[in-house]
Amino acid sequence: MKVIAVGAGPGSRELLTEQAVRAVETADRIFGSGHTAETFSEITDRFEVRSISETLGYIAENAQKEETVLVAASGDTGYYSIAATIARNLPEGCSLEFLPGISSMQMFCAMTKHSYADMKLISLHGRSGSIVPYACYHSSVFTLTGGMQKAGDILQELCDFGLGHLTCYVGENLTLPDEKICSGTAEELCGETFSDLAVMIIDNPSPADPFRVLADEDFCRGKVPMTKKAIRDLAAAELSVHPEDVVWDVGAGTGAMTSVLALKAHENIVWTAEKKTEAYELALENFRKLGIHNVRIVQGEAPEALEDFPAPDKVFIGGSSGNLREILSLILSKNPAAEVLVTAVSMETLTESWELFTELGMDPLVRQISAAVSHKLGNYHLMQADNPVWLIKGAKS
Repeated sequence: MKVIAVGAGPGSRELLTEQAVRAVETADRIFGSGHTAETFSEITDRFEVRSISETLGYIAENAQKEETVLVAASGDTGYYSIAATIARNLPEGCSLEFLPGISSMQMFCAMTKHSYADMKLISLHGRSGSIVPYACYHSSVFTLTGGMQKAGDILQELCDFGLGHLTCYVGENLTLPDEKICSGTAEELCGETFSDLAVMIIDNPSPADPFRVLADEDFCRGKVPMTKKAIRDLAAAELSVHPEDVVWDVGAGTGAMTSVLALKAHENIVWTAEKKTEAYELALENFRKLGIHNVRIVQGEAPEALEDFPAPDKVFIGGSSGNLREILSLILSKNPAAEVLVTAVSMETLTESWELFTELGMDPLVRQISAAVSHKLGNYHLMQADNPVWLIKGAKS
């Protein structure tokens, strides 16, 4: 059997390639979803509406037949397409060919006069995840919507995370008679009704730089304690935070450590809690000032404030208020494989952390950090030492 996956384009028959039309004319069987049926209705009456599972079942059962099966894929075969699913499940003895089409991304960018050379391209159609990190760190983002992440949900999320001022473009039923395109800020469009399969472009004229190195002077301090730069950078490196990680920061303080973690985890959300009102408000101020919006902060004391947080990959604990055992137990109940790093400035906290990590089977590793920073005194520059800090890291092997 020969299987041909054909990109059906955004929907209009006139945007179907001539290569695709010739393939339709010579194929023995033509399968596709109801969404693509209309595209092919003007050139064939042999189109069979089948789900992807039904199509794969037919291919598996008839793999040894001498026939050509054409499978219609929405948009382009190389852009979040069912063509990839077919390729992964192709039985032995079948050959496979991809015929590309015009994607909805290409079409919508042309319609809204956008270049996609530097655009971040993602799909939230039928997926969990958040648009916020991408909108925060990129000047332009294109996304497919649908399922759990409809256009209205995305607009509301942008507003919830302080990005309601960003300009958004929403397109529905591109190239079809009932096509609809609208634009405005997320705040202006929030509350409007959109179809389940809309596409979106989000523009951010001042995106944050995820590779920025934050100095102590970048933060408003007030009277709230702050993790110093050397410790922030070393702790984040020790945790080896990846862009897609789910990260917790227990005890936000000024938000300095949270900000460093958010820059590292710039394709996800960092979750943090802070019990003191002054520190909570200061952290919010710093996040806004730095344009770091991929943070969800709640006011409350750990571990109760952490109960509704998603399962973490990495956790930084800068202060536990005497609840370290309970905090660690909650973390491990959500993800037994989570990596946890505790900072300690007293030998009592070091001892407690070591003993708890050992008791919980988290294989502790300790580093002591002694850092000093130069400062000017008269005509000379002298080194001024910060207090030594222990980094205690643990994870179940």
